[in-house]
Amino acid sequence: MTRGIGKGPRAVAALLVLLLGAVFGSLPVSATSDAISQTPPSTDWIVALRPEARYQFQSLHTLVGDAVLKPLEYVPGTYVARFIGRTGAADGVARLLASSAVAYVEPDIRFTYQWEPNDPLLPNQDWVRTIGLPDAWSLTTGTPSVVVAVVDSGVHADHPDLAGKVLEGYNFLQSGSDVSDDVGHGTAVAAIIAARGNDAVGIAGAAMDVTILPVKVGDADGAPVSAIANGVRYAVDHGASVINLSLGAESESATLHQQIQYAYERNVPVIAAAGNDPNRPTFPATYQEPISVGAATHDGADVAPFSSRVSRVDLTAPGMSILSAHWQEGVGATWETVHGTSFAAPMVAGTVALMRAVNPGMSIEAIRAALTGTARQTYPAGTLGGGAGLLDAAAAVRQAYRPAFARTWEAADQPVAALATQRTWLWGPAAFAVGPEPYVETQHGHRLVAYFDKARMEVTDPHADASSPWYVTTGLLATEMITGALQLGHNSFEQRSPANIPVAGDPDDPSGPRYATFAGLVDVPALDEGTVITQTLDQDGRVGFDERLAAYGVTAVDYIPETGHRIASVFAEYLSSSGLVLRDGQYQTGPLFDPAFYASGYPITEAYWARVKLAGEMRDVLVQCFERRCLTYAPDNPEGWKVEMGNVGRHYYQWRTGQYPPEGAAQENPVPLARGPQW
Repeated sequence: MTRGIGKGPRAVAALLVLLLGAVFGSLPVSATSDAISQTPPSTDWIVALRPEARYQFQSLHTLVGDAVLKPLEYVPGTYVARFIGRTGAADGVARLLASSAVAYVEPDIRFTYQWEPNDPLLPNQDWVRTIGLPDAWSLTTGTPSVVVAVVDSGVHADHPDLAGKVLEGYNFLQSGSDVSDDVGHGTAVAAIIAARGNDAVGIAGAAMDVTILPVKVGDADGAPVSAIANGVRYAVDHGASVINLSLGAESESATLHQQIQYAYERNVPVIAAAGNDPNRPTFPATYQEPISVGAATHDGADVAPFSSRVSRVDLTAPGMSILSAHWQEGVGATWETVHGTSFAAPMVAGTVALMRAVNPGMSIEAIRAALTGTARQTYPAGTLGGGAGLLDAAAAVRQAYRPAFARTWEAADQPVAALATQRTWLWGPAAFAVGPEPYVETQHGHRLVAYFDKARMEVTDPHADASSPWYVTTGLLATEMITGALQLGHNSFEQRSPANIPVAGDPDDPSGPRYATFAGLVDVPALDEGTVITQTLDQDGRVGFDERLAAYGVTAVDYIPETGHRIASVFAEYLSSSGLVLRDGQYQTGPLFDPAFYASGYPITEAYWARVKLAGEMRDVLVQCFERRCLTYAPDNPEGWKVEMGNVGRHYYQWRTGQYPPEGAAQENPVPLARGPQW
């Protein structure tokens, strides 16, 4: 039985854990159906009464205010509370948790289908789920421009799961272009990497949309090291993004090692099988340059008994009972179960191909660090032959996004984190949550996002030009919270109530404007140019004037025709300001905002003064909301902190999930932590 959140001092923490798992996790259903991710709406909560209190329905109305209560017809004593009125979900849930009549409260999580291919044998590919590929696939399944060289016994390009996926390669045994596989080994390896997916045929490869370069170096008698060395050099020189070597020997070879180094020097990762003798090392896996892969058991719970305990191993992947494509003389194309480190290595090669699709220039050592740093410890640390643990494909792929997020953050905020300058954050000290969210215009319905205090970063098309300033975007979070239109695609929205969360000041501010307060002010005409801003706004949306505020000297200046509003002078100065920034690895003086409205978007309201509780004191604060952020001006703050970006990232997370955001940095935080205390 699934339990909700009950009472006691751990209730809030438990609710937080539940919600984080719901927003950024995935939930596998049966082996034959789609995996799903969950996004809890901010308004709907399930309330279960204790058995002895199941007839106290009327008392719930007192607890939830003007929320709508609907009983679950077939679940006695259980209701859905929809907080769509003035009673906020956070307040209502807090009162419910405090009631002795309530057994538990939990978000009415909305299940959204995560993408998973329709290949009929996918339910039998247990290794896909063991290494977390469905979560990776929701972000990317690769691109044809990523080429994985299979240096092996050849590849049967006409196998139904590989048709149209295989480039013209080379046969180093016969010095020709016939790369037919007379063993079946290379075909099985190639299919684990890149079998066509979502085509209602056979299986799905780890990187189903990448391309295979077949390099035939062996036959039924094995593969001479001279041919393997030739094959590695050929693969590098013919554009391979990744090389898979599911072969090896106990003896070292200087000739082969030189070609492995040739690939390494040109940033072409070589993925090598660690070998199938537990008592012997295998080369080239044991060289330092390749990413060496041992075999785990079918479920990933231990190192496979045959996997080498002597070879150098970076990490493991399942190597027992692996379903893959097969070709056999006299039989033709089939699918068979195979065993060995030979078939663990291509799972890692496929994952690296997905990483290269997201981040083509990612260095080999960054790839290795991402793979080993995210590997799951499913068996005791230090297990011989176990390396860093079991491959977590989804976590490794998410690490490939990290440099893009970090580049966006570091220009303005790295100098702040390093205490090289004294000013407010543009993003925040660290990402507090990182994970996929649904979005229509993506390869498979999800994009990776990172929540910071001040905003959210997202990568909608991971295969686009990463050098573009718009590769990482920052959502229209303020617009969504003000209008209540949660964006799920370029033209797809889910209508909710506007956010009843303070725009500025302390979280418990009693009187300042909420995002919902601005809903009726979006169409208010712009002030005349040069007008001294003395207009005020309270929580209920009442606009007034206080001539006392003229003393601050803030005026309405730049008119933005796209939205029909003027920017307050203090905010215009801030958005056009320069300061110490980090560009190309060097500190220099430059614009904090480049492009100018990249971080904020255009203004969607005029600027208003409000009395706001700030650091426990009621103070004058000027607030103006833009498409992406809301800016605040607190005249009494020290220089560098008078104008600040509001905590829109934290507010939006609370509005979207219905729960306060976590404190501290997320496990997958993409930016370095600050060196000292900050304002």
